[in-house]
Amino acid sequence: MTPPTTQMTLTGPSALRSLARAFMHFNEFDRFVQGLQAALDQSGHFGQLTIQVGPTSSGAAGQFAADALVLPLATGVAQLGTLQVTPGGEFRQFGPEDLHLMSGLAEFLSVALLQSRRMEAAEKNPELFRFLLNQAPVGIAAYRANEELIIANELAVRWLGGSGVPFAQLQKNSGGFHLRASGKLIYGEARRAEKVAEGDWIVVLQDLTAEQARLLEWVKRETYRALAESGRIGFAFIESAQLQDGVLCRLPALRAALLPGEIAGPYDAHRVGVVLPGLDGLALRARLRKLRGVFGDTAGLRLGYSELGRDGRTPESLLESALQRAGTYEENLRPVLLVHDDSAAVADTFSLVLGKEFRVVKSISPERTRELLAKEVFDGFVTEIELRNGVSGVDLVRYAREKQPGIRPFLTTVQRVRYGLPAGVAEVGAVVLEKPFDVATLTQTMRAKLLD
Repeated sequence: MTPPTTQMTLTGPSALRSLARAFMHFNEFDRFVQGLQAALDQSGHFGQLTIQVGPTSSGAAGQFAADALVLPLATGVAQLGTLQVTPGGEFRQFGPEDLHLMSGLAEFLSVALLQSRRMEAAEKNPELFRFLLNQAPVGIAAYRANEELIIANELAVRWLGGSGVPFAQLQKNSGGFHLRASGKLIYGEARRAEKVAEGDWIVVLQDLTAEQARLLEWVKRETYRALAESGRIGFAFIESAQLQDGVLCRLPALRAALLPGEIAGPYDAHRVGVVLPGLDGLALRARLRKLRGVFGDTAGLRLGYSELGRDGRTPESLLESALQRAGTYEENLRPVLLVHDDSAAVADTFSLVLGKEFRVVKSISPERTRELLAKEVFDGFVTEIELRNGVSGVDLVRYAREKQPGIRPFLTTVQRVRYGLPAGVAEVGAVVLEKPFDVATLTQTMRAKLLD
């Protein structure tokens, strides 16, 4: 067999997985090289690696350059050559948006460890293997199926510390995890070296502390700035339990969609935080609806948001409120309609007709209506023009617009608009809905005014 001398460039997590699959055919060298060649057609967005597969050399100049990783390729009976990995382009550390690469890297290292154990390399020369692992910019550790440590680089030892790997969690749901260790936020990916229940574990770790600290510092700075200038600020957590294609993978796209002054960063392995200066109330909800498109079909997407004043006046209270308010993205931003009428039956009608698309909050008490308008955010407000007990529907609309600028007001009436309406109705800019309601017209009107 003629030793191959092909040089190939591989990029991205898909290439790492292809390389891992190639390693599975390590003992069939031709198939191994074919696997590398197949990986040429797959690319990602993270840097470049140049892979050189060549014949055995006695030490040609440059073969063991300081910036290259050179691995011998051999079986128990023959030496097949070397595998040299060299970074291409400007070197940089992994960022939070690159966490999805952990999956590919963990899979690659799992297969490499399996082959290494088969050739007894890790057992015969663990220090050399550990030295190679220490060149990686991430923490790497390998464990036996019984959770006994086989080998770990310095970063993994330092980050795991006394916390250890949550094997009990991984037994139920293998993949990603995060933990606190020595004041750091650590994200990890874990895989079985062999995809069987009794296989060894390979763990890859990344430090998110600096990025998280930058996000929290921005929350503090913008909160105190808004307090000093009597301004507004909104904050949101966007979350997904999915790790392979979760919110952290969409962080570059999210940052590209932000306006000047807005910032986004990782809060933990599942959540991205977004700081939105100058926004609260309806404007904040509208902005978050617009950002939803960045996340495409990300599964299990959740949202929690807060605003200065309504949810507290400190950075800590804004963060806590956003965490406590978490719910599905669509449900938390579903338009909310406050309906005030002397008759509960009217509010029940709105709830029955519009309940699938809108959250309807009902009130028959003017005091409760004013209280709700003062503490909750509503997209629309509906009340009767001819309220009893000396209460003016027009005055309630004025109060609603004072408390929540931008709220869409609606006035119901048994009168016919063509015969004229009481003074003041035109001034508040409300849409007039005639009773009895026509279901199709009512639904169409609300959709046009609240879902545009």
